Amino acid sequence: MRLLGRLGRLPLLVGGSLLLATLPAQSCDPGARVFFIRPFNGATVRSPFLVIFGAELVQVKAVPAGRVPENVGHHDLLIDLDKVPLGELIPTDKQRLHFDQGQTRAEVSLPPGDYRLTLQFADGVERSHGPEMSATIHLTVQ
Repeated sequence: MRLLGRLGRLPLLVGGSLLLATLPAQSCDPGARVFFIRPFNGATVRSPFLVIFGAELVQVKAVPAGRVPENVGHHDLLIDLDKVPLGELIPTDKQRLHFDQGQTRAEVSLPPGDYRLTLQFADGVERSHGPEMSATIHLTVQ
């Protein structure tokens, strides 16, 4: 059994000292992918708008905090941000929306303007599954 903390660190007691060992993130199987079902790339939408996420060859579901099963994770929606490298932690803020309960759709509110939305797949300790498990679209909010 692997025990992981919220940040993917395993506490180890060595010679009376507590050390934190970081475990490597895992990518998903080759051919696995995430994608936007809605809206389409280049769409013009009114806020709030519905975003529907898709995935193939992975399970999208709530992953208990600290768990890192292979080919299982959740979607994060990045607003005007780049794809996240494999293993990098994805913080939560106004530009990084987490869907930790396995949601595959969300209503998003943005002020008028042009945006780049990136769908990023992440594990149970909020680490990216890498650029291969992301998709980006551009849209205009009226």
